Parts: sequence; C-alpha cells; structure tokens
Amino acid sequence: MGMYIVTNNPMILALHPGAKRVSGGPLEVLSECRKKVHAGYSLVTYPLMGDIHLLANPFRTVILADKKGKVDILSLRWIEESIEKIHSLASRPKDVESLKDYETLDFELVQAAMNSNGGIFP
Repeated sequence: MGMYIVTNNPMILALHPGAKRVSGGPLEVLSECRKKVHAGYSLVTYPLMGDIHLLANPFRTVILADKKGKVDILSLRWIEESIEKIHSLASRPKDVESLKDYETLDFELVQAAMNSNGGIFP
C-alpha cells in the first residue's frame, strides 16, 4: 500500500519532493484529494486537521493511501464535508502577515501525523 501526499505547502514539498504539488488554495487541494478518493485511495489524515481556527489556513496537506480498490465511502464523505466547510470560508480575507505561521502550522500537523503513524514517511 503506497502513500500519497497532496499539498500546496512549500515546506512539505521541500521535505517530500514526491508529493503532489497543487497550485491554489485549500479547495484545490481537497478537489485533487476527491479525485484520488474516487480512484480508490483512502484518507490517512483528516483533511481539516487542527482546531476550528485553522479552517482559514490557506495551506492544506492531506495524506492518502493507495488501496486501488472500491471507493472508500468514509473518505469520500470526509472529503466532501471538508470541501463544504472550506468553501463556506473562501470569501474570508487571509492575513498576509500570518502566511508563514499558517504554513508552519500545516507542516507541524502533518509531521505529527506522520510520526504518530509509525514514521510512514522517511
């Protein structure tokens, strides 16, 4: 079972150059993840990691597992719900001064998930 990272976070891409780079914001990342779920991947990390304040984070990283099987209904439900939540926030302006902080928070959440999962990535 292979792992697949989808992100728009430059810090993740620097550490994991094999990750799928997505241009755009969280909606574009989640749309790419939805395509992968429809292709038989399942979510390893929840698309909205962190607390409610991080929903506005313009950086998003999601890890999926390549199971190449039937569509994982739970993963599909989570990705659809996440898209709806992010879409409802899309019109809110982002504080440009906080972009580096948001980038770092996304990075740290993903690293914590990787480490708690037995170091699934090098």
